Amino acid sequence: MNLYLASYEFQDFEIPRTIKDFKRLQLDGRNVLAVEVDQPLIGQKYGLLGVDVTTFYLVNRVDESAFEHFHTFPIDVHVLLMKSSTKTMPHSLDELQNIAWACLYENEQDAKEHRVR
Repeated sequence: MNLYLASYEFQDFEIPRTIKDFKRLQLDGRNVLAVEVDQPLIGQKYGLLGVDVTTFYLVNRVDESAFEHFHTFPIDVHVLLMKSSTKTMPHSLDELQNIAWACLYENEQDAKEHRVR
């Protein structure tokens, strides 16, 4: 399954990023999808000096169970990243900062067009 992350509201995610790998997590009772993307985001804007970010943590904005089966797209998500570049994996949502709203798409064309069904 190919997945793509894109946003029409936040310029940093206007161009779709291909998700290379993902892992389902539970943080503070919330379903979280940890994703590794193909195009890094420059971390300086988010307080991560000298760090290019390729790992994001996605929290569903509407349907908490959407990450379980991936049956309806697009999936509206909050895009989060680590507050500190010294940590490798969060243990709580408090360790993450929300940087964007975006959508998770099942194909690149829908992601490019920011298509909503």
